[in-house]
Amino acid sequence: MRTVGQRIASLVTVIIFLWLLSIILRRVWIVIWVQTPWWVLVLIGVILFLAIDYLVHRAFGGKR
Repeated sequence: MRTVGQRIASLVTVIIFLWLLSIILRRVWIVIWVQTPWWVLVLIGVILFLAIDYLVHRAFGGKR
């Protein structure tokens, strides 16, 4: 069973990821759709999510 700290860390990760994604998309929406293939957007999203997940779990004392 997951501890409360792990659940909070996961929730914080998702909130930060969605917040950053909304900021990025608001500023560069047209440039992204004109210049970037769809798979690059997916790759950037996955990398951004993993980086945020790693940093949040380190901040909450995870052993990753």
